[in-house]
Amino acid sequence: MTALLLLFSGEAQAFNHTGWSWGDQLPIVFYVTDYLEDSLPQTPNPETGWMFQEEVHVKGFCNWHFGDYCESVAPGADGGIDDRFIRHADATCADIQIEYGGTSPGNEGTTQDGRPKIYFDDPQDIIDVGTNAVTYTNGNGSTVKIVLGETIQGVDNSDIVYNDNIDWSPDWEIEDGCQGDERSMESTGTHEIGHLLGMAHSCEQGELCTESDFLEATMFWSGPNCNTERSAINDDDIAGIQALYGPYLSWETSEDTVRYGPKPLEACVEVIGEEDVLANVSSIEWDFGDSTALETGETPCHTYESEGQFTVTMNAVGDDPDCGEWTVEAKKRAEFLVCDLPRPGFEVAHYDGLTYQIVNQTEVTTYGCVDGIQWEIFKGAASGEPIQSLEAWSPKIEFPGEGEYTVRLTAQGPAGEEVHEAKVTAEDKKGDVTGRSCSTGGGAAGFGAALMALALVIRRRD
Repeated sequence: MTALLLLFSGEAQAFNHTGWSWGDQLPIVFYVTDYLEDSLPQTPNPETGWMFQEEVHVKGFCNWHFGDYCESVAPGADGGIDDRFIRHADATCADIQIEYGGTSPGNEGTTQDGRPKIYFDDPQDIIDVGTNAVTYTNGNGSTVKIVLGETIQGVDNSDIVYNDNIDWSPDWEIEDGCQGDERSMESTGTHEIGHLLGMAHSCEQGELCTESDFLEATMFWSGPNCNTERSAINDDDIAGIQALYGPYLSWETSEDTVRYGPKPLEACVEVIGEEDVLANVSSIEWDFGDSTALETGETPCHTYESEGQFTVTMNAVGDDPDCGEWTVEAKKRAEFLVCDLPRPGFEVAHYDGLTYQIVNQTEVTTYGCVDGIQWEIFKGAASGEPIQSLEAWSPKIEFPGEGEYTVRLTAQGPAGEEVHEAKVTAEDKKGDVTGRSCSTGGGAAGFGAALMALALVIRRRD
């Protein structure tokens, strides 16, 4: 049968990993080349002796995790490296250790010297027009950790190269008044440092990406001019970097649980994660998405009593000896599909000659609860072998001659299948496209529901 499945699932977090993290290579000692980008401030900070492009990259690392080193170079709860910088929220339980090694003479471009460096003039002309910056990283083949089945490798070297054909500006100048083409060095730096740490884009160019956490993440694939918002990482960024450098948990449907079926449907889930993280969990709360009471525990079961597609969210709270209390939210959209039996129905209308248009009126209120359609045409009563079988949603049928026929519709879904049939008198009315029609069955009434159904993508369920 033709499947009409719209159920989708997956992690609600958009974050992706590049497949590396620094692990045993911590702390990351990084360098900035001594080339002065002429669109940035040219006077060193009298307190630190650092040029702006040095400060902004120390701050970029601190935007991801404000650890002990950040406290030592930027004391005070409200300040950054100096009063011009804002202290952003960071991933407090991501154990990232950094140290700024100072300026590195020469600007030869990315090299494999084992010293993470930041370049500003793209001497090798390797950056495409329209690209702000590029991060180049080489893994060393060693396994740092396994994150939910993904092997994360160690790093030998990582360099960031900026496009020197861009009007770079400090955030405070952009916020005081942007002329239209300035780009934030701090936003781009935080983004590229995310790549250096092992983060991929939250969403790539061309992907369907609609949720605000994905679109507004520092690690979104692109950012507009005159925008400083991506200097601060958001919840999606934090979830990703914490999975690489801190406690992280997810969950899966228990082995014997059916993810889609008739109501009532019992759904059982279980937490998955590293043993040392699970050992520090203090509470786990589950929202199964049907507005009923929350469940708790590592392996809860929940019974769905109504039809629908349901998103499940797990919120875990733990206590880490190094970073204190941490929280993890793991969500899977449309994880469970619970259905009533299909309610088939259809309308038959004369089209031309012995051709009739059938308009399917089967209810599709919950996408995925009808995943198969079968039409059978019988001469006279519905007995024996059909003279035609079709799988289109709303097909045109050409009867072999005038007379009485039976049209049978079988609608199938996770809850089972239901059949509806109706008698049709075929008449050869050539050129008459306004003939009578017959509406039958218990489905969604009217052409509106049928036309909506016609727009659905026809796919086969796995």
